[in-house]
Amino acid sequence: MARPTGTTEEHDLLGNLTLDDTGLAFSAEAGDEDRVLDLLLDGRRIWSFRVGDAPPCDGDPGRRGLAWPRSLVPFLHGTADFALRPVHGGADTVEATGRFGTASGRVRFVDPHGVQLIVNKWGNLGHALADYDTGMVDRLLDNLDEVRAVIAKHSDVDVYVTGGTLLGPYRDGRVMPNDDDADLAYLSRHSHPVDVVLEAFRLGRALVAEGMTVIRLSAGHVQLHFEHEGLADGYVDVFSGWIDDGWWYQVFPVRQRVRREQLVPVDTIDVQGRPEPTCREPEVMLDAIYGPGWATPDPAFRFQLPPATGARMYGWLSDQNMDRETWQDHYRYGAPTAPAPGSRPSDYARWVAGRIPQDGPVLDLGAGRGDDTLWFAGRGHRVDALDYVDTGMAGALRTAEACGLPVRFRVLNLNDVRRVLVAGAEIAARREPVTVFARGLLGSLVDVARPRLWRLLAMVLRTGGQAHLDVPRESWKPEPGTGEPLHRAVPLDVLAAEMAPFGLRVDETHEAEEPHDDTPWGTGPRVLPTTRMVITWQRRPR
Repeated sequence: MARPTGTTEEHDLLGNLTLDDTGLAFSAEAGDEDRVLDLLLDGRRIWSFRVGDAPPCDGDPGRRGLAWPRSLVPFLHGTADFALRPVHGGADTVEATGRFGTASGRVRFVDPHGVQLIVNKWGNLGHALADYDTGMVDRLLDNLDEVRAVIAKHSDVDVYVTGGTLLGPYRDGRVMPNDDDADLAYLSRHSHPVDVVLEAFRLGRALVAEGMTVIRLSAGHVQLHFEHEGLADGYVDVFSGWIDDGWWYQVFPVRQRVRREQLVPVDTIDVQGRPEPTCREPEVMLDAIYGPGWATPDPAFRFQLPPATGARMYGWLSDQNMDRETWQDHYRYGAPTAPAPGSRPSDYARWVAGRIPQDGPVLDLGAGRGDDTLWFAGRGHRVDALDYVDTGMAGALRTAEACGLPVRFRVLNLNDVRRVLVAGAEIAARREPVTVFARGLLGSLVDVARPRLWRLLAMVLRTGGQAHLDVPRESWKPEPGTGEPLHRAVPLDVLAAEMAPFGLRVDETHEAEEPHDDTPWGTGPRVLPTTRMVITWQRRPR
């Protein structure tokens, strides 16, 4: 299969790189806005951006400044050597040494296991394949082949590599070293989105039944997670695709006029020495995903999702992944000096403890690191701890197992109504009053998730008990466009009106001042004014 060749251009020189705690600045000539630069830390690429991403600064049109990526800032303590390197060659790499904060020693941009980190195309922390051990790519492709085998066993869809797993081998003849996962897609034989979604759910259940760890990001997108020697390893994305009335749709960015015979029957492509399936005309797929410039390497590439495509995809497939990576990264990489799980219960937990019946069960929603969960369990309560991600609860799980505490930790995605109904039915089936505790949850939910929370509470409170939820009285809003989760005030009358159709009623409200020192949006230790609500379920008259 012939590969295209990219193009390179002559560019003016960069110069005068300077660093401080807020960001970097450099000199570049006019007309260089589209030039792509790698940011190197101690000689290793950690991020890429375009010159045009850095606006003019210091009143000099030839001088540009750029804030550090938010995900990098918590690691900038000590001394580090940074460099800007043009992606498409040139002798004008510029270097500078920076001193950040008051810490001594070198800046270390690594995860808790010592694996080097990067800032990925979404602005989140991630790992590049090039920074793993030499066996990583083979393991990733083994995982990809295992996923393909399960899909083939349980369906007749046409499966092929897509995204970066197609782009690198087709354009460069190898897996892209800056990639962090493997991408698969399939072409359904169905044409109606409802049938495509039902098929996707069946495939998801089949993958779970085969013992795989499956995270559903939307009705048309699942992620398969794997471990190696007890640590998280490369993951595999699986995207649904279908053709309807001449339009080809593929999660998440594709809506394009394509004939079915341009995609199937599948062909093969060499990926690191092994044959993998590809669509019939790879350039059709690459153009649809990356645009006409895909043949030129661009590590600063950002997906541009047309509004019409995004509206269709969200309407058909929803989004069950809102802010998940941010919370996952926060618990995985943040708060390196966090106390031992359970050693520091919140003021709110202490307040609620006096209202829980002796030995009464507790449902901790949004359990986070599990501090309150373990404290309740240590007082003799059986606790179900549910959270959006499992990374925060990992330490608490180990503590609970070591101490023999009566706790069950599980992941619950309030953006997925199916998972909400399953969790609610399971807890309601016990037919016992339960105390629900949800500290800091309401202020961090997007609006569309709250009705699912009310549904869950209505199910578990029908046999009695109370729900204790707090809501901020003032908003901590992150900078616009950063992708950080919300933490905001919601009027009590709005909440009461939303929950009333579910049979829920606010019986009491109490104002409080709640200390917070562990948030993903970097506010630092602060005291947040909150309103604590006591909620019960009331049987509606027939």
